[in-house]
Amino acid sequence: MWMLRLLPGMGPGPEKPAPAVKTSGNKIKIKPSAALPPQNVNAKTIVQKFHPQIEALHRATKGRLDLIHAVFCQISETNGKPPMPPQILFSLLELTPEDVKEQPVFISDVTLIRGFEKMVKPDDGGDSFYEKVITVIEVQVKRSMHAETEIEKLKPAFLELHNGCKGASKQLFAFFMELLPEDQRKQYSFEMWITMVMKMPPTSATIPLAHFTEQFRDAMDVTDTAEAIIPKVQKHIELNKDPAAAAAAAEELEKASAAAMAAMQQAGGAAAAAKAPPPAPTAQAMKVVDGFKSDLEELHDATGGRVSQLHVAFNLVAEANQKPRIPPPAMGSLLELSKEDLAQNPVKVSQTQLMRAMYKMARPEETTENFQDKVITVLKPFTARCKHAQEQIKVLRPALAELHAACKGAAAKLFEFFMDLMPEEQRPTLTLPQWCGLVMKVNPQSTEIQLEQFILSFQDSFDESDKAEIILPVLQRHIQQLKDAVESEASTPAERKDETKEEEAKEEAKEEAAKEAEAEAEKKEEEA
Repeated sequence: MWMLRLLPGMGPGPEKPAPAVKTSGNKIKIKPSAALPPQNVNAKTIVQKFHPQIEALHRATKGRLDLIHAVFCQISETNGKPPMPPQILFSLLELTPEDVKEQPVFISDVTLIRGFEKMVKPDDGGDSFYEKVITVIEVQVKRSMHAETEIEKLKPAFLELHNGCKGASKQLFAFFMELLPEDQRKQYSFEMWITMVMKMPPTSATIPLAHFTEQFRDAMDVTDTAEAIIPKVQKHIELNKDPAAAAAAAEELEKASAAAMAAMQQAGGAAAAAKAPPPAPTAQAMKVVDGFKSDLEELHDATGGRVSQLHVAFNLVAEANQKPRIPPPAMGSLLELSKEDLAQNPVKVSQTQLMRAMYKMARPEETTENFQDKVITVLKPFTARCKHAQEQIKVLRPALAELHAACKGAAAKLFEFFMDLMPEEQRPTLTLPQWCGLVMKVNPQSTEIQLEQFILSFQDSFDESDKAEIILPVLQRHIQQLKDAVESEASTPAERKDETKEEEAKEEAKEEAAKEAEAEAEKKEEEA
């Protein structure tokens, strides 16, 4: 089901950017940042060719901002970029805080077209823009059209199901779980489902029929058909004819899900994998994957084996092939994470663990051509970006450590440095809490950031256009500013006392001179 993707939340928008101030010097874009690509002079002409696809996307989403955001995130990730943060989408679509005040937010097709015009990079042509952007749109439009068709067939059955359970959220959850593969059902708790899929508070006891139908439609993939779903709806309609039995079944499912989630969190997914081991990879699948061993070793080296980055890579492969993102518990199971692995900070895996995970991803009858097309071509740009970031950080690490030591890891000071790397007109679109949460991956209210967390998060935000030689002068300037501030505050009490005495002596001398001048003036008056 498509809805199981974990998408960024849509919060209130940022303040409208201040007018651009022209400054000299190089500007770099760090992802995720609020920096938008420079405008291509042919952007309107390029995008105009694809107006039908963009208008079809607008019709498919009905202009809803949250659904459009999901598509923009998928475009970013398909091209090996981090998911697009909400504030960048607001800037792209020229939305103000007033525009996003009431939810859901709807935008016009004209606004959407202008947003895509801003996405055209200087070196983009019609063919490259089609490949990088429009192909993703076409897939999502196809999914949406399929979902609209199938949901119409499901509406009568959903009405009967909803009436039978009086909209009870736990009984609708029990029905929904039956649509998932059996080995995935225990990976989702009721609270996760109602929050992430139904987009309602976790305490909701009932779900309105129209809302349930709409969210179910938005969750459907092209593989979901009314023909396959209706028998399961009928099963739960029959079950709901005995309210006590239906409630008991829903309660039992919730308890089982909660217990499974707790076990997987405690053992990092290893316990769950031991209970229900997946089928062993076939010799054919392993042979095909082994043929790309050098590419996968390069991926491991470029990411340092960090699970957080490998998870991003696996999700890119899933989404490029129109599959749901891989939930964290499933990723832990795929990589066979042990308690020892989870005790590391950051969590890392060996090349052997990565290869075994790839064996599981390959189809039993896998072919070299298919695996290269579906997996390796997606991983190569991601590997190149990670490798580039790794090389740049090697050069920058000493200066980054010096900056961190100079400000004692103060989030506000590190944020000031990061802001200096962004185009001035884009700086107002990213706040300190947003930067902490989205870029540094720490609590948005954090006041301090650990050194390794700062360096690794900074590294993960790199794009291939970011160069150490451009960043280093900015780093050195901030280090010097912090040192100057420390020196200014470090003068001794004796020095400050001497300075005070000197100032007092000067004031006394001025007062004495003024008195003498006044006395002289009085004397001249008397003589006159």
